[in-house]
Amino acid sequence: MMPRRIIVSMHRLSPEHLQIDKPLPWDVYDAQGQLLLRKGYLVEKDRQIEMLLERGMFVDAEQFKASRDDDKPAAPVFNPFWLWDDIFKKLTRILKNIEQVDDFADSIEAMASLLQFLSDKDADAGISVLLLLDTGKYPVAQSLHTAVVCELVAKRMGWSQADRLSLVSAAMTMNVGMMELQGWLVNQNTPLTDEQRQQINHHPQVSHDMLKAAGVTDSKWLTAVLQHHERRGGKGYPHKVMQPDPMAELIHLADVFCAKVSPRAYRKALAPNQAAKELFLDDGGEGNPLPAMIIKEVGIFPPGSFVKLQNGETAVVVRRGQTANTPIVFSLVSGQGVPFVEPMRRDSSRKDYTIVSIVPKDKIMIRLNPAKLWGY
Repeated sequence: MMPRRIIVSMHRLSPEHLQIDKPLPWDVYDAQGQLLLRKGYLVEKDRQIEMLLERGMFVDAEQFKASRDDDKPAAPVFNPFWLWDDIFKKLTRILKNIEQVDDFADSIEAMASLLQFLSDKDADAGISVLLLLDTGKYPVAQSLHTAVVCELVAKRMGWSQADRLSLVSAAMTMNVGMMELQGWLVNQNTPLTDEQRQQINHHPQVSHDMLKAAGVTDSKWLTAVLQHHERRGGKGYPHKVMQPDPMAELIHLADVFCAKVSPRAYRKALAPNQAAKELFLDDGGEGNPLPAMIIKEVGIFPPGSFVKLQNGETAVVVRRGQTANTPIVFSLVSGQGVPFVEPMRRDSSRKDYTIVSIVPKDKIMIRLNPAKLWGY
């Protein structure tokens, strides 16, 4: 004889609660508490449902409510890597089709606002995802990487949100006038031709003019793009401006740093610590604090870099640390060359885990799960 159960609160089932060939999520009783079907029972025919409903089918109200709560869609999980990928794809499409985009300026500013949000939420993830992109995505990734660095430094300097929006928009669009050429150059292993050199020298003006024609009216944005290759003392191009606009100067230095740590067909990526040293030596004079600020903000070993530790392990930098040269890393490969089943968190400020060298990205044969490594 089926057992009876005293249920304090019962919920009567209706047809929509039962599905053919789907296990019951609860024990089912009649009105007297007599067990009819156990949890997991598979209803196979419509006639079964009809007969049971005629008899009256009840379940524990608390169990019913819990099962319905379990069926609710889970709250969306914040994963910045999905959003960075979305920004990358949208920016690529918009820059390549600038003449066909009716609301170009608004679209860029919307992406710039999202970039600011993501940089504020988790700048380490933003820096890393752009460093980890493959070489073929360089032209747009370079602009986004530069924009992130600019946002971080400008925020540290206390620039207003409005000015930072102009700055980030300019960084994202600075090379729109040479998109096709950039795609060629990243894979070119021969010296620049005279025509290519001329196109590079003129691209700030070309980009400025294209943005203006596309409806950009923000003078700070336009000036920053026009002057983003000018250098103090008239050393830059295309107009040899003696004192470049502050936004343009920050974009230029961030762009130089990001370019140095990205590989080309004709050279390997420069180690971030070496790139930082060169940036400081080339542009850190004349009382210019920006190179030092970029290095301090991004770190000598930026998130997304691969490094060798004192104990022989190979690791990926995940978080900036208390100082520029002591980031948090996750070891991927042991000192004996055996991959870890799960990456091991290491604090590089500890003696055993001190970073001794950079490992080129092309030497890493392990497939990463960035979302998991960065805690999403």
